[in-house]
Amino acid sequence: MNDKFPKQIGRKIIYESDWICLYADQVEIPDGRVLDSYHKLHYPHESACVVIVNGQDEILLIQSKRYITSRLEWEIPAVRIEADETPEEAARRECIEETGCTLKDLTYLCLNNPCNGMSDLKMHIFVARVKNEISKFDENEVRNKMWLPKGEVLNMLRNNEIQCGVSMLALLYVFQFYH
Repeated sequence: MNDKFPKQIGRKIIYESDWICLYADQVEIPDGRVLDSYHKLHYPHESACVVIVNGQDEILLIQSKRYITSRLEWEIPAVRIEADETPEEAARRECIEETGCTLKDLTYLCLNNPCNGMSDLKMHIFVARVKNEISKFDENEVRNKMWLPKGEVLNMLRNNEIQCGVSMLALLYVFQFYH
């Protein structure tokens, strides 16, 4: 068994920013061959997302205005973790901004890499109970929010009404291992 890993031996910077970077790496694979252009998406910051549950065991979904897909997408809140905050702090901040909810019983579930064949994005997944909720939320990002029972969320997943991969994984993870 060959336990060697592919190794970067060169890099061409295609684009770099504080949000995302695109590189064309030259990579030596374990058998010694060299791939001249292995594309890598690098995320300078990790991210966090939260499945929010209320006292009736309903799940809060937000309807995000997504520029990339030109669609309204049903999702859970997700956020980039800033340099001066922990994943937990970022999760709490985003829930207030996008949903108007403050959280209690914030529980860390897992770390996910949504596309490990081309990206190094790390997504910290949480579940929490809602402590307080106000109606105000960021209307530049979110069109609507709604509380739904588990069965309705599962139907939305089954019917492809939730297409955000991070949300899909987090919801299914919560349904399988948390409830």
